[in-house]
Amino acid sequence: MRKDFWVLALLTVFIFALWYKALFNFFAQDDFILINQFSQNNFLQNIENVFGSPIVTHWRPIHNLYFFVSGNIFGKNYFGYHFITFAFHIGASFFIYKTVQKLTNDFKTALIAGLIYGAHSAHFISFFWISGGATTIGFFFLIGSIYCYLLKKPSVSLMLYILALLASEAMIVGIFLFYCINTLIQRKIVFNRSYLIQITIISLIFGIVRFFYLTPKVAFDIYRIELSTKIFPAVKYYLLRITGFAETSGDQINSWILFGWLIVIAMLLVKTWIKKQNVSYLILSIIIIIVGLFPFILIPQHLSPHYMNISIFGFAIIIGLALKQLKSITLIAFLIIFLVIAVYNINLTKNNNWVINRSNLARTYIEQIEVINPSSGTTLVFADNKLSTSKEAYIALGTGEAIKFWFKDKNYKGCFIFVESCNISDSFLVEH
Repeated sequence: MRKDFWVLALLTVFIFALWYKALFNFFAQDDFILINQFSQNNFLQNIENVFGSPIVTHWRPIHNLYFFVSGNIFGKNYFGYHFITFAFHIGASFFIYKTVQKLTNDFKTALIAGLIYGAHSAHFISFFWISGGATTIGFFFLIGSIYCYLLKKPSVSLMLYILALLASEAMIVGIFLFYCINTLIQRKIVFNRSYLIQITIISLIFGIVRFFYLTPKVAFDIYRIELSTKIFPAVKYYLLRITGFAETSGDQINSWILFGWLIVIAMLLVKTWIKKQNVSYLILSIIIIIVGLFPFILIPQHLSPHYMNISIFGFAIIIGLALKQLKSITLIAFLIIFLVIAVYNINLTKNNNWVINRSNLARTYIEQIEVINPSSGTTLVFADNKLSTSKEAYIALGTGEAIKFWFKDKNYKGCFIFVESCNISDSFLVEH
């Protein structure tokens, strides 16, 4: 337990040092919508919205509950929302450490896997965008479920798996990880046929209810499944993100350093394969990466690296298996290289990412309104101006929900020329 405590402390310090800037990122677009929907009403209405049929979002009761709790505790304090996301991410990294240690019985591999997952730059949107935390929360429960299964605690594992599904429907592919672990690493645990039957039935029932009864048609229209050649560029996009390459262009030197780093990793893995060491773990890791690509490679119109939690888990195990062969000083040097690359990619993304742009835009508009302080009941008109178009303001301010949330006592009305006719002469024109 002492060793686990220090590992948890190390992961906590490591992740906060790497991602602390996300704590100070303002609300953006869906944040305002979800906070209003799940925390700014009376208690019974909030609970009904959290667990009832979806109205403004996907049916994700645990993710909705996150907004219910955070919205009522922190209100306008975006730092608190991000802090909870940090807690889930740190927890997931720690569970990865415990899971890999249980699977491989190797402390070094487990610690490296936890650190790589925690530092990976693909988590950017999950950290900087409050609404982007569904897969982070879902994966926390999923990896916890896998760990409890390895501990032969099927009841707890089953409960955590259900919570994972209720946080993010994407975690349903996690069922394949249980089957793969039993198939490839069965010498480590007792094959539990009863558990697999239960988890399969639960997954089937959830899939039917979730996708046939609790997913509106508009969601299928927006997140349209495509079985076309667009899958190939989607696979390329996600594999580059999983291996640590930044989404933003202009990082050629950094990319070449990362490419060289990955070549060394590949050489170490080939050496392991030739010696027939840890082959089953390597195969399991590759399968985890492949499983984590779904269903996202089938939705090429909505590519985002923060969907790749499961695949990054597999990548982290691979890196752990490779680097554990090195001597301590060389191993630390390789970890530092990956950390420096991650920091560079995070800063690069921060300067060019849509989340940052829209949160900054929302903050600027809200601060401007606070300074001018129009009288209660005023209609605030958002037209095209030097700061942004009306459409950009509409998106960044969560279709106007930001006005209701931030200026609740002022009873302002928002009017966006982009979507409706506004009488500018009788209203307050918000412009830069």
